[in-house]
Amino acid sequence: MGPVRVIDIFGTKEQKEAIVPGVCRGELSVSVCMTEPEAGSDLTALTTNAVEDGDHYILNGRKCFITGGGHASHYMVYTRFGNIKGYKGIGGLLVEKGMQGFSFGKQEKFMGLRGMPSCDLNFDNVRVPKKNLVIPPGEFNKLMWTFDIERCGNAAMCLGIAGGAFEEAKAYAMERKAFGSPICEFQAVQFMMVDMASKLDAARLLVYRAVNGAGQGLPSIYEASMAKAYANEMVVDVTNTAMQIFGGYGYSTEFPVERMFRDAKAWGVAGGTVQMLKIGIAGMIFGRRFDQRKR
Repeated sequence: MGPVRVIDIFGTKEQKEAIVPGVCRGELSVSVCMTEPEAGSDLTALTTNAVEDGDHYILNGRKCFITGGGHASHYMVYTRFGNIKGYKGIGGLLVEKGMQGFSFGKQEKFMGLRGMPSCDLNFDNVRVPKKNLVIPPGEFNKLMWTFDIERCGNAAMCLGIAGGAFEEAKAYAMERKAFGSPICEFQAVQFMMVDMASKLDAARLLVYRAVNGAGQGLPSIYEASMAKAYANEMVVDVTNTAMQIFGGYGYSTEFPVERMFRDAKAWGVAGGTVQMLKIGIAGMIFGRRFDQRKR
């Protein structure tokens, strides 16, 4: 929902009418297009470029690891405009599937999230009408504010995966017997379950706090970053513990927890790495920006 909210909050009346109702009906979808082969955590290094040409922009460049790539009907492309350097030159263009010069690479094969389409996007002199400009250059902060909605969604999916793993482990612990008793009778398993429940509840409270803000417009950058960073680490810990409770069966594809563990690993990379989020959180704690170019 992140890129849709960009249109909903900052788009023109025409853009909203063309996109939002179709998304709500399930007929359209919008992918956010940020990552490039040489620009991920450092988004200001992106090289995808849009040059004015009459009533159009000519878009050239390449995006990678784009969720929904090849499947979505519309793409919110973070691009540099002309020769404007740094974050001041970055804005957002809405590109439609089927535009001439817009093509897709092969679908990625990931360790997890195998039901989620993802691929490269290639822009070869794509003529994008100026009416498709959503965020002009110089308003990079608006793109990042709305991206925090995407981060809330990422964190919420961590809750779903971890919650599922917890319930699977709980049911298994009450059924599986060892030494004549269900393994839930053993203190080691009880402690593991309590740790899982505590981490899951803590993450849930952080995520709910963040999405409460998002429901009123835009989430707090601090709250969204904190929720995502904690939930990303929590889901790996919880699914890993669930696999341990299952023992050998946890490593088997006949049971769901191995899939949950594989899926869990993705969220700490997607939408901003945990490490980059923590640098941002530290900046908000100390009231200063820690410029990674000075390392």
